[in-house]
Amino acid sequence: MTRDHHATELARQLTHVKRPNPVLWLYHWRYEILAVTLLPYALVNLFLALGLVWSLVALVAAFNWVFYWRAARRHMRGRLRAIVVQHRLRTGFAGARICTVDGRRPAILWTRPVDGDVMVWLFCPAGIGFEHIHASRETLAAACFANEVYVDRHPKYAALITLTICTTATRREPGRAVSPGEVVPLRAHS
Repeated sequence: MTRDHHATELARQLTHVKRPNPVLWLYHWRYEILAVTLLPYALVNLFLALGLVWSLVALVAAFNWVFYWRAARRHMRGRLRAIVVQHRLRTGFAGARICTVDGRRPAILWTRPVDGDVMVWLFCPAGIGFEHIHASRETLAAACFANEVYVDRHPKYAALITLTICTTATRREPGRAVSPGEVVPLRAHS
């Protein structure tokens, strides 16, 4: 049993992490592609509809609204942080060799900012488990520029894992699993 485990880990370490296919690559970069394509389109249409002066007034008003309204600023910062965390996690998975023997990484289903932290929902393909990700928490935290990464498994589906990327000061919550063997159901899933 131990020999098989060592052989699997050696194969995982020697495997090249697969690059995403073109459709998946487009999905990974969807926010940036939309910003590069839709933003100029929207600006041109705004200038055509309102004219140069009123378009500049509308843009300055929108910028000030986001800049000076604390809730909007916090929302924008959290959303941008969630987008960056997706890219950093994919790189962290490749660097930490969190992949199957054939090179597939966990799929990021959704990211969401929550009170300064970023919640990430993962779908792990067969061959990647909670233990692999839990053992690489420090590497993932360094990849995401975070203080701590909490790993929680879904109480019903073993392939679903929730990461909490903590960018604020480290804190201990009594409901968090301390060791990989413990399963603590999340409030969101129960």
